[in-house]
Amino acid sequence: MKNKSISLSENDCKLILTLCLLIIFGNINITMFNLAIPAISLSFSLSSSEASWIMVGYSIMMAIGAGTYSKLTDSFSFRRLYVIGLLIFAAGSIIGFFASSFTQLIIGRIIQAAGASSISPLSYGIATSFFDYNIRGRVLGILSATIAFASGLGPVFGGFIEEYTGWHTLFLVSSLCLFLLPFILKYMPDTEHHQEYFDVKGMLFFSGGMALIMVGVTVNFLLGFIGLILIWGFWIHDHKAKHPFISVNLLKNTSYCKLLGIALITFLCNTGLTFLLPTVMENVFNMSMGTVGMLMIPGALFAALLGPAIGKWSDKYGSFRILIISQGIVIFGFFLLSISIRWLPLVIALLIIIPVVGFNGVLTASGKSISLTVNHSELGIGMGLYTLFYLLGGAFGPALIGRLLDFKVDFGAIYIILGIIGVVSFLLALSLRGISSKAL
Repeated sequence: MKNKSISLSENDCKLILTLCLLIIFGNINITMFNLAIPAISLSFSLSSSEASWIMVGYSIMMAIGAGTYSKLTDSFSFRRLYVIGLLIFAAGSIIGFFASSFTQLIIGRIIQAAGASSISPLSYGIATSFFDYNIRGRVLGILSATIAFASGLGPVFGGFIEEYTGWHTLFLVSSLCLFLLPFILKYMPDTEHHQEYFDVKGMLFFSGGMALIMVGVTVNFLLGFIGLILIWGFWIHDHKAKHPFISVNLLKNTSYCKLLGIALITFLCNTGLTFLLPTVMENVFNMSMGTVGMLMIPGALFAALLGPAIGKWSDKYGSFRILIISQGIVIFGFFLLSISIRWLPLVIALLIIIPVVGFNGVLTASGKSISLTVNHSELGIGMGLYTLFYLLGGAFGPALIGRLLDFKVDFGAIYIILGIIGVVSFLLALSLRGISSKAL
């Protein structure tokens, strides 16, 4: 397949840079609190289950917000939604910085997530809606590389800040996102849409159901069952609604649903790896969390550097080919990690690069593929659901690994299990061969 060469304008480059900076703030805020949880637990005398809400509450609100902000793009401009999201994000950060009780801290984290949840779906929405098809993969590759870099940097950065200035400072760092407001006002698209109806009932059914499913996975399975009932209620309502929160045709799009499955599985494996690695290194090498964080840096840097190239390859050779190759790289990476448990830490740090680069490729190729499988009018909510599903995967990953560790499953076997789960994603990707001639 041959593509016309289309270059990025100066304003395009500035827009992409703004999106990357936003993604760094949004994604680093997810992971930089990981290594601070022990210190926060000590400050408020928390149990492990109570401390888990620092991440669980944030993840739930991120999932709810991802779909909601995407749907709101039908009625409001990206610029306006970004400004609202960033102000809410900063407000939550300030509340968290001054928190003197665990309740105040959780409130701050949830408000943070209510704002930060705007960043990924809106960024992917801009990439798929405002950039030509022939350079879309390049743009998505840059954004995916930024996500990989921020996710890898987060634990290291958070651990350093917490060690030298205390966990309160992490919230102060997040509030610095306000300095991006001038760039948003200058470079973000300001096209307003005017959809008269917003399906609040459908949004409540869907968001409540997804939130309870996430709580069910991490806390109580009964709540997850209630969440499934709410999703069933959402499905019934969606078929009856004149202007549904999510189009029925979108939910019946088999190729699109397969891509959602790929997103969920990919981030399940991704977060499963980042959750498992510290446990492995601590038990095998008695390594500190800060040192473990340093082991993640090569993978994050390599993925960041290779991301734009992956995007260009997606434009040149088709997203399907990149998706298949990337899935294979992820599976191969987990196989190597399964046999390297007692190898030198430096070697393990280099091996981590393999699945991390694979994750980046899957994210880039699947994101571009979505723009080929849904109608342009559904692209906003389509990318929002894509974001929501990879957030779901991010919640399932640590929960699954935690259960396996509770059952004393061998570390190597856990890596094999993650690889097998990756095979499921690989098979889903293979079934997408005919989604679009543009993707091949």
